[in-house]
Amino acid sequence: MKNLYLIILCIITCHATCLAQSTGRITGKVNDAEGLPMAGANVLILETGAGTATDSAGEFSFKNVRAGQITLKVSFVGYADVVENLKIKANSVSEITIKLSVSPVAGDEVVITSSRRPEKITRAPASISVISAHDVEQSASINPAELASKVQGVEFVRTGVNNISINARGFNNAFNTKILQMTDGRNSMLAGANGLPPGMMNTVIKEDIERLEIVLGPNSALYGPNAHNGIFNTITKDPRKYQGTTVALTAGNRQVFSGRFRHADKINGHWAYKVTGEYTTGKDFNFKDSVYAGGGVYGPAVVIPERISSYQFKYIKGEAHLFYNFTPRSYAAVTYGKSNSTYLNVTNLTRNYQQDWIFTFLQGRFVSPHLFVQLYQTWADAGKTFGVASYTRDFWNRTHSTITDPANPAFAATGYLAPDQAEAYAMRVGNVFKEKSKRLNSEIQYNYDFENAGLFLIASATYQKDKPDTYGSILVDKIQKVDITQYGAALQIEKTLPADIKFTAAARIDHHSLFGEMFSPKFGMVKGIGAGAVRLTWGRAFAAPIILFQRASVFGLIFGNGNGVKYIPNGANVNDPAAITTTSPLNPEQINTWELGYKGKVTRKIYVDVNAYYGKSKNFLSPAISVGGRTLSVGNFSIETNTLLYPGTVTNSGILNGAAFSTYFNYGEVSSYGMDAGLNYYATSKISMALKYSWFGSDITSENIKNDANKDGYVAVDERSLNAPKNRVMGSISLQDLFHSKVFCTISARWVQQFDMYSGSQIGTKAGEGKRGSVYGGKNPINDQPRYYAKNFDWGPVGGFTTVEISAGYKVSELMSLNGSVSNLFDTKQVEFVASPSIGRLYSLELKVNVPARNNKKSD
Repeated sequence: MKNLYLIILCIITCHATCLAQSTGRITGKVNDAEGLPMAGANVLILETGAGTATDSAGEFSFKNVRAGQITLKVSFVGYADVVENLKIKANSVSEITIKLSVSPVAGDEVVITSSRRPEKITRAPASISVISAHDVEQSASINPAELASKVQGVEFVRTGVNNISINARGFNNAFNTKILQMTDGRNSMLAGANGLPPGMMNTVIKEDIERLEIVLGPNSALYGPNAHNGIFNTITKDPRKYQGTTVALTAGNRQVFSGRFRHADKINGHWAYKVTGEYTTGKDFNFKDSVYAGGGVYGPAVVIPERISSYQFKYIKGEAHLFYNFTPRSYAAVTYGKSNSTYLNVTNLTRNYQQDWIFTFLQGRFVSPHLFVQLYQTWADAGKTFGVASYTRDFWNRTHSTITDPANPAFAATGYLAPDQAEAYAMRVGNVFKEKSKRLNSEIQYNYDFENAGLFLIASATYQKDKPDTYGSILVDKIQKVDITQYGAALQIEKTLPADIKFTAAARIDHHSLFGEMFSPKFGMVKGIGAGAVRLTWGRAFAAPIILFQRASVFGLIFGNGNGVKYIPNGANVNDPAAITTTSPLNPEQINTWELGYKGKVTRKIYVDVNAYYGKSKNFLSPAISVGGRTLSVGNFSIETNTLLYPGTVTNSGILNGAAFSTYFNYGEVSSYGMDAGLNYYATSKISMALKYSWFGSDITSENIKNDANKDGYVAVDERSLNAPKNRVMGSISLQDLFHSKVFCTISARWVQQFDMYSGSQIGTKAGEGKRGSVYGGKNPINDQPRYYAKNFDWGPVGGFTTVEISAGYKVSELMSLNGSVSNLFDTKQVEFVASPSIGRLYSLELKVNVPARNNKKSD
């Protein structure tokens, strides 16, 4: 036995010696184009599949690499891949330094949002576009969301100088939450009643954006409800990689001024931090929507403009981040952000003046190669926000009342008030929103790569607790508070198959405390073809109605339909209990979508991205739809008649007439379909051109009785409106690195086809332009009389414009740059949303100074 051990020992020793004599070692470093180290870059030996990631100093190593020729592939999210050939010598160390750069050529990007893992954009199983840091840096606008207007498939909406939102695949309205907005893995939608995208209330400044990833199509299987039509994901700059100090100043017309700063540094090998801040102010377009006032004791019914004393907008925001590295590949981070915003915002009922609205969050996360854990709280404080229409109406009515005798019993509620008293009355709670809400989120995600089997797995679980508190000013929560809980779990697999085929599948189940269970599956197949890939995907997604849709009580006109609204229909006897009707309660909207697309280079100079889709919606969520009747309760919450905006009148025989309210409904069944196509042509390394086209259609335009949302027996035009242009085109020419790489210039044009739009009481149509809006609702089944639902003033159709934009910049030195831009160059009429001002010519000039960190200067 002793001799046997000796023989085995000799064999092992000889084998190890031979192995050592036939292998070598690789050490290397990965830097960016500025020579700064890149932590977390992926390095792969293509021949063996062995991989690693760079540490916090951008360094990596491989031991026992078989001698001979090998190929290294280095990738980093947002950067072009680099492939290097390297000859390994036995018993020696091979050293290499690799430089990555942000490539201006589409198709080279690495993205994470479509599959929740890094992958090349051409191999992503989704329609995804990237707005890079390079794009953001070359924009002189104070709002980087402007760049979304250049992305195919995105419905770009601008309702003011700085108020921008995005949508996709139609059916837009003032409270659209079908695109989930995320920031660094965090759900960044507003907490509280509306759950809307934060827009400029987001605390991220443009100088801290590494990239914006926009994924179109259903993604509930990975991200839960409300990742319904897509995801807008903002990824900020890591202070361990992007260090130094940036100061930027922007000035433009409309009294625009913006000052921003970012400072990031590494304290040592473990600790890093960054702080950001912004102050932006300006004056919005002088536009006043119409408000209907008067009637009864207030004199004749009149149309008056909104009472707006200030068009000033202001944003103050900032963030603080602290990072700690446990190992080169695992870290923890704590982030705090806060913003205070004031601006005019379009709603389903004219506009709100969002005054001193405060958005706050605190996030903690742990990140390692296999595990991601985060916990964060989001707060919303409505500040002094008020509804412009109700405020205007109340001020007018109380200063025009015919009741002047304080002894009159009706004086307290309807009597004449002097202007200062009327101002105080019009700014009471109810017109002024009172809200202090919060939302708690947590998530855990685990991934593992079974390399030998070509299988990648991700498992995750999430929890969300919403605690809105509006003190009865927006919701029916004056007496009983609203409390909503959601939790879910997901499993995703990715399998590599022969012939350059990748199969992905995911499934998620969510539980909502009001709507119950939602099951979201998705699968995709990606087939590589040369420098591109064809993809086929199918997915089911949900859009859970926001809390406002569930429990609203706004201005005595819009009510939530989470558990049904009880009401007495017009034409019925108010004293007849049998006449009481209840609306059908809401369900989450569900959509099943097929997509077929190709993304890749068809020649060395031409890059193509084409995507076609077909979706079938069940329980389609409508905008606020008018109902003829008097509201009695929202679920089990009673509504007092004297609080209603249109309570109607009752005849001597008890018959109700002229009452109205609005609420939200599910359509029976809606199909939608469309195509997005993009072509990029790189004439030279300095000249490129792009052409983007989107087409959208739906059978919602047909008079299918299944789409009778308010169940009045007639499919009205606001129940069958696309609320989106059928066709959109964008083209651009970009000149880069001119005059010794100091100058760039981009010229772009955008055409949006004209369309009619309906959003709650707002209406914009070609036929009704310049008149009081109304929608024919068929004949009343009780008295067989024509029935009309009143809308607000009709400002005419939306879209129907072509705008031209020019942006240019000059790199003064290594530290300083100067950019300028002009949008709507020819000052055409540009109305992008119902009841919004025309967006006139805007120009801005930006001065930016970048000072690198002292310990990160380029090495010799």
